[in-house]
Amino acid sequence: MTKEMPTGQEKTVNITVDKKSAIPYYHQVKEAVRALIAKGNLKPGDMLPSEFCLSDQLGISRLVIHRAYRELTNDGLLIRQRSKGTFVLPTSNRTHTIDGPLFSLTESMTQEGLEPSNKILIQEIITSNEEVRKELRLPPGGKVVHVRSLRFVRDLPLAIEDLFFPYDRFPKMATEDLNNSSTYKTLDRLYDAHPHDALDLISAAAASAEEAELLGLQKGAPIMCVHRVATDRKSLPVEYTIVLFHSEHYHLAVHVHRTE
Repeated sequence: MTKEMPTGQEKTVNITVDKKSAIPYYHQVKEAVRALIAKGNLKPGDMLPSEFCLSDQLGISRLVIHRAYRELTNDGLLIRQRSKGTFVLPTSNRTHTIDGPLFSLTESMTQEGLEPSNKILIQEIITSNEEVRKELRLPPGGKVVHVRSLRFVRDLPLAIEDLFFPYDRFPKMATEDLNNSSTYKTLDRLYDAHPHDALDLISAAAASAEEAELLGLQKGAPIMCVHRVATDRKSLPVEYTIVLFHSEHYHLAVHVHRTE
């Protein structure tokens, strides 16, 4: 059932675009709106400015705003309703907690007798955005090691992983060869910091053009999105990971039981 959104006034958004930056305008707008949602400045049900209004406010093309809103909609943060507007998507209060053993993706697939491999696409040191900073409990401007990995099973693309590690704690993750290896085993070997607990949030999304190309899908095809925050035995954050799974090559099986 489609959720009916309030038809109130547009919310003023206090964002800017650095026109001297090499970062594309749409990405700057997208991350700025994402940060406002993460900080609570934009709340579930709030109505965003129209594409025309925000493009006038920032002095950039409406198509830039259109792309930013579309990608945030695909990420499950916004909902767009014809003749009404663009709104922050309400979050569901219904969650299900599942307890089970913690494995990295490589370890999990190996245990199932599959033939996992991966190719590192990006390995860099960057300033964390608001979402990553919050999940890893970093100070403003905190640095992270960002690793993007394309995962395969028997040479078929399975998932795109974006992994973020606190740079001050795990600097070698920026230079270590992570191709065809388990990041958890690498963390254990280099830092004796194998993740002990993790929280996975699972949602559905639509593949962007870039994601579709990497996974061998059509643009807009359904994909499964998993956000993971993993901590060590001292409850310190080890990694924040976003994994986008090819929906035809990955299935999640959950065994549950009723407790009296």
